[in-house]
Amino acid sequence: MAERWITKNGRRIRIDDGGGGKAVAAGLAAIMMVGSGGVAGGAAGVGAGEASSVSAKTVNARKGDARRSARKGNADKAWRRLGMRQVRRSLDQRDAGCLRVTWGEVQRTVIRNPCTSLDRRLFAIADRRGNTALVSVAWARFRNSGDRRRFQRVIDVYGTGDIKPLAASKLGLAGIRFTGRYYHSIPRKARLTVAEAEAVKGTFSPEVLDGFAEIAAELPSPPNNRRRR
Repeated sequence: MAERWITKNGRRIRIDDGGGGKAVAAGLAAIMMVGSGGVAGGAAGVGAGEASSVSAKTVNARKGDARRSARKGNADKAWRRLGMRQVRRSLDQRDAGCLRVTWGEVQRTVIRNPCTSLDRRLFAIADRRGNTALVSVAWARFRNSGDRRRFQRVIDVYGTGDIKPLAASKLGLAGIRFTGRYYHSIPRKARLTVAEAEAVKGTFSPEVLDGFAEIAAELPSPPNNRRRR
């Protein structure tokens, strides 16, 4: 059986151990995501289009500047630094907790270590050739850093479940599934920021999609006084 690899938080991880253990977990994760109202479809190269004008070399060279823009809350500038642009207005939603928008072992962890609030955002970004990617960001807040660490130990493992991204259909991009392969998380005390990226149209290299997730994870959480939608 051929080996399969993913990248997670910048690390290559084999997901086919010869006996199918990890691969089976990943397949079940995909089925559960679709069955639980997640987004369906999505990969490094999808649908019509051509190779992206944004290369791994470009992302690596510009990642520092993009990261600084993201940390200041300027997502548009961060995407432009990577040679991308936002093509649809981002979706935002705040929830009082994480239980109803998680699944798998991640959800079971939330039952034991509940989060106190959750903000989610969904971006659609494109390069100059029209190749398009979706980027999902979630900011989960917990009672203390211990609860956050216990949650992070689970969600950072591929195939254990996830926080459901907002529905891409609301951006006119139905049929896209977040696989969890292009993922990055950043802890900050009792808060965990989780970001994921998926191709929608055209072809992006795994390194580029990983870069999108890394930059998105640097975005600051929305202010607590923002109106709930």
